[in-house]
Amino acid sequence: MKRLLAFVLSFFFTLPVFMLVYPRIPSIEIPVGTGIRLDQMILFMFIFLLLYFLIYSLKKYYLYISITLVLAIGLSHFTGLYSLQRFSADYLSLLTNLEKVSESSKFVTKTVPFTREELLREAIDYNNPELIDFARNIATKHFQEYKALSKDSRWIQYFSIFKEIENKWIYMYDPLYEEFFSKASNTAKQLSYNNKFKGDCDDYSIIIAACIRAVGGEVRLVRTNVLLDDGRTVGHLYPEVKIGDKKDFENVAYLLRNLLFPKEIKNKPLRYFLDNKGEVWLNFDYNDHFPGGRYQSNIRISELKV
Repeated sequence: MKRLLAFVLSFFFTLPVFMLVYPRIPSIEIPVGTGIRLDQMILFMFIFLLLYFLIYSLKKYYLYISITLVLAIGLSHFTGLYSLQRFSADYLSLLTNLEKVSESSKFVTKTVPFTREELLREAIDYNNPELIDFARNIATKHFQEYKALSKDSRWIQYFSIFKEIENKWIYMYDPLYEEFFSKASNTAKQLSYNNKFKGDCDDYSIIIAACIRAVGGEVRLVRTNVLLDDGRTVGHLYPEVKIGDKKDFENVAYLLRNLLFPKEIKNKPLRYFLDNKGEVWLNFDYNDHFPGGRYQSNIRISELKV
């Protein structure tokens, strides 16, 4: 009976302890099929066995141990250190990852110098006071009710920026035979005309990059070539935003799919680029109406970190 009680108590308290410790250990994945996450299984079993032997060895104090653990969970919730809402979101994030609802895209990477870098950097005027005010306003326009469920509050701000700009974007060609880069601060002012932004892929990437930088994010621009249906190849520029490592992306994937863009994403995968440091860069192109939409091409000609 005492072993059974120790087993039940250990199982009950293993999950909250697991959710607290899990983000702080490195990922261990076996490249079999879609991947087998060893870190999750090993950590869960280690915590369970540790709690079991600890509780069973102190079986005379079952009641005190239970009360102490419950009080610890309650204190964590009411002080905001780790709320039950956040616990629920983290747990569902873990399940979202296990369902493999995201996709690390494979690319053909070329080492070509980034063209027109100086002009682009000049157009990405993220330190312009008017642009900073604009970025802060649109970064807090959407999704604020989910801020507490995000491990990093800036993620919610990035997605609010995406929603505001992508939803109001109208594609416009540059002057014939010329390439024009609209400053982000100028593109932001276009809202005063008809509540729409206008420009081509360069202008879209510029204002996304400027707004993300203005609220403390990391972003880069990627040049690629896109093969059209008529056989022609055209150049394209798009932004990617740094999220963090794969464990950070679990939380992001849950938020995007279930709370922020559920109608837009539905059963589509979230697409991202995993760099050689294990960092996730989420696609912020306008191909789909959600962050992590499809890439127009798997070719990465050159990259520019803003």
